[in-house]
Amino acid sequence: MTSTTTNTGTDGRITVRISDPGELIAAVPHLLTYRPGPSVVLLNHGGRERMITPVIRADLPDETCEPDMAGDLVRAVLRHPGAGVTVVIIGRHPGHRAPPGRLPHDGLARRLTSTFGNAGRPVDHALWVPEIRGGARWRCYHERCLRGVLPDDRETVLAATMATSGQVTYGSREEMARLLDPDDPAAITRRQHMLDEAIDNGLMRPVAANKTQQTTAASSAPDSRGEAEPADFIAVRGAPPGSSGEAKPTGHAAMDGAAPDWFGEAQSAEHLAVVRAALARAVAGDFDLSDEDVVSLAMALSDLTVRDRCLTTADPPGEPPSTAAERLWLELVRRTPMPERAEPAVLLGYSAYRRGDGVLAALAFDNALAAHPGHRLAELLRICLSHQLPPDTLRRLSDCQEGGLMPT
Repeated sequence: MTSTTTNTGTDGRITVRISDPGELIAAVPHLLTYRPGPSVVLLNHGGRERMITPVIRADLPDETCEPDMAGDLVRAVLRHPGAGVTVVIIGRHPGHRAPPGRLPHDGLARRLTSTFGNAGRPVDHALWVPEIRGGARWRCYHERCLRGVLPDDRETVLAATMATSGQVTYGSREEMARLLDPDDPAAITRRQHMLDEAIDNGLMRPVAANKTQQTTAASSAPDSRGEAEPADFIAVRGAPPGSSGEAKPTGHAAMDGAAPDWFGEAQSAEHLAVVRAALARAVAGDFDLSDEDVVSLAMALSDLTVRDRCLTTADPPGEPPSTAAERLWLELVRRTPMPERAEPAVLLGYSAYRRGDGVLAALAFDNALAAHPGHRLAELLRICLSHQLPPDTLRRLSDCQEGGLMPT
């Protein structure tokens, strides 16, 4: 019997249908975009044709923390519509000892199954596997005791489909994080000197906003205290996989909740031209950025009215233009000194979040906060991610901006 089939829709999207639990476990690295270590992974089957969205992963907890984690994970999933859930537990927490005759973390699996059931979202499968690799034996926590052997996850239909679409599955979360590492420390230092010189020459001097705008913006920002570190969150799409004194507070003031860096209209127009030219080159496949290009773009994105307009480049998510823009933000993250690096990092995170890649989004927001601690937009988006807000709910951030940055 064929357990995996594919279908190409009229919009060109490929749908992969998986019916075998072992192949569903093997799909987890591709759905997460990296191979997880010891984890609990929840696959929410919802929407049309039981598409998997979202996928939520967390490190396995200590046994004493299992009740709280189970409640948090269930609440996160229930924010999304769905008809059922698959629970996949990978490996075991260090020091965990399963009782005789029981699978590791049996209590966590049972608690998740019971809590989801009470909420009207049944658990279709609760599965355990020591690690995700070809040949590993998986078991089912349910009494029917399904079991089997994992296929090589690199050779499945889903793996081939993802590779064909250009999506990469990384060996670990750490390997994925290295995507954002600076490309050349000497070049970063050289560009830092160039930026310092530009600031000294007054090329980045903002026009001061009036005190009323600053106070209004700061008081309207949500309180970010008491937020927990989020688990990895993936919303899978498709396959189961400028102004001066009278400025309106729509840029830095509205989104970052701090004293805004207003630039004059002429400066902002120049910055927009720099960004448009870079986006046009990116759409054409040209990501070869000179030191001067990086510095000019860092200066342009420091104009936060321009930065906020760049949020519009994330739409439509996953399409070639927005993918090119996201690649440009990634290149700038790797090439831009701190603290200016925070702006392309938050744009990268927003784009990744909008297309459902919560792992990359979290890495990018963390990068932005490391480059600029207290960066308000990064903090707010990180909170949205920690609450697993669906990506579509963020669209209002770009909808309220004037677009027209991408080439036509």
